[in-house]
Amino acid sequence: MKFNLRSIYIIIFTIFIFSCVPQKKVVYFQGKQNDSIYIGQETFTYKIQPRDILHISIVSPDPRVSVFYNIQQNPSQAINPGNMYLNGYLVNDSGYINMPVIGRIKVKDMTLTEIQENIEKIVREQVSDATVVVKLMSYRVTVLGEVRSPGIHYMYNERFTLLEALGMASDLTEYGSRKNIKLMRPKDGGMEIIQLDLTDRKLLESPYFYLKPNDVIYVAPMKAKIDRNNLTLATTIFASISAIILIINFIKTN
Repeated sequence: MKFNLRSIYIIIFTIFIFSCVPQKKVVYFQGKQNDSIYIGQETFTYKIQPRDILHISIVSPDPRVSVFYNIQQNPSQAINPGNMYLNGYLVNDSGYINMPVIGRIKVKDMTLTEIQENIEKIVREQVSDATVVVKLMSYRVTVLGEVRSPGIHYMYNERFTLLEALGMASDLTEYGSRKNIKLMRPKDGGMEIIQLDLTDRKLLESPYFYLKPNDVIYVAPMKAKIDRNNLTLATTIFASISAIILIINFIKTN
């Protein structure tokens, strides 16, 4: 019996050791201690694509102008993502939006600044003191897998990084694989899948460091999590076997 129990404990201890997560697997952007890298924001500027939703507001000191040009909406509903289809302009498959009074405007492959300047130019032919505000309402990403708060996250900034998305998901769990982050991105009617490595600081220079609307991020689990689950199961089984052996020996001795 002593031999059997000792063997069981050795097996449990061995599994536990191999299921531990080394520090090297959880540190982001590894490199030499004095190594540095520069990331310029000019590396990414998002250009509007079909199915995006824009918030466009034309503002003037004369309130009649605002009423005339803008979609009338409840201000409290404007910030609710669920109401963005009602309060925003959906870019159609041809890359156009339809605005009150102004009409049909092409916005595909244009930046928010370019769209703003274009609409402002049209409006100021009729109202000299009007100002145009353009924002992207449909900037959402989905974060799944080994993160603490998986789900859909909205961002109202045209530059949204992978780190910001993971931050909104409360970061990876201790068993999230830093080397196996999958980025799924809609492209040309299909889906592009890219594997990213958070332990490699070269990721900061990658074009995939900046996210796009409707991106999906999946964090795969480490093998250590599977080993830990197996350890829990093995411990339960071995504990049951140990109890049975003790009971049998107790019966025999009595």
